[in-house]
Amino acid sequence: MGKLGFVQVEVSTKCQLNCMMCPKSVFGNEWIAKDMEMEVFESIPFKKFRYAHLQGWGEPLLHPKIGEMIEVAKEHCKVGLTTNGILIDRHLEDILNLDLLAISIASASAEDHKAVRGFELEKLKEKIKLVSEQDKRPKIVIATMMLRNTVGKLPEIVDLAHECGADEVIANNLDYIPSENLVDIEVFGENPDPGVLEQIKKAEKKANELGINFVAKPVKLEEALVCAEDPIKNCLITVDGRIAPCVYLHLPTKLDSIVRFFRGRKVEVQKLYFGEVSKFDKVWKSREYRNFRAVFEKRLSILYEPFPLDFPPIPEVCRSCYKAFSV
Repeated sequence: MGKLGFVQVEVSTKCQLNCMMCPKSVFGNEWIAKDMEMEVFESIPFKKFRYAHLQGWGEPLLHPKIGEMIEVAKEHCKVGLTTNGILIDRHLEDILNLDLLAISIASASAEDHKAVRGFELEKLKEKIKLVSEQDKRPKIVIATMMLRNTVGKLPEIVDLAHECGADEVIANNLDYIPSENLVDIEVFGENPDPGVLEQIKKAEKKANELGINFVAKPVKLEEALVCAEDPIKNCLITVDGRIAPCVYLHLPTKLDSIVRFFRGRKVEVQKLYFGEVSKFDKVWKSREYRNFRAVFEKRLSILYEPFPLDFPPIPEVCRSCYKAFSV
């Protein structure tokens, strides 16, 4: 077997923030807040992957051994993580050992950012600059989420990234909606709002002018052959060491199911795990897991078959996931 793509590793499900759109805030007492055991982390076969992203549903820099984890993974593949940025200064030496550092920013407006994230934007900017000013540093990505009340500031996020010395801006969608209270704050749909598309164009133009890479996730719902998580060659390792196809089929809660709001209605799907990471090869080659991946492989093969006779639907657990519809 050749190298796989990326492994997402949920090193911690703890977080010091309570962002309004995060399932941790929504599920409250049902949330299981814990750190991954080092023994579990060391059992992950990083040599099989090209890249490891050390973050799932939680803040990775809260793990007391995050520096050691980065070193272990770096021996075998490229390593990155996404952080809320609060602890950047405390972990500067560890961060400089990364290949990629993504920092979540809600808005270029200090007021809006604090309302969503609960943390001062100016303090965060100073912490980002602390990394960008280093001679040897990781690629710095500003990750923002396009919401109804923040997308109007998208071009200003590009300005902020330039001011902080970042290399790239990624504008994500609210692709998992865990609560009815969050329905309709997303910007994507069957017929995207022209105003949203205009803000994306303005941000792209601004990024070109400033020499910053800019990526906006699609805002038009269209069924994908294979979603961006690409379970054919990627996977998630949960905080307790289980293997899931992706982060959207796992939540660190006491519940057996995942609550989603999809196209305005409440849906519950079973969490999906195929086995323990300590038995990775056996699990990856298991019939159940191979059959799951085969659905996507067959869907993808339509690109190479002039007259495809078999086009399977996406798995049931994926049909109410917005990632399956390209956003």
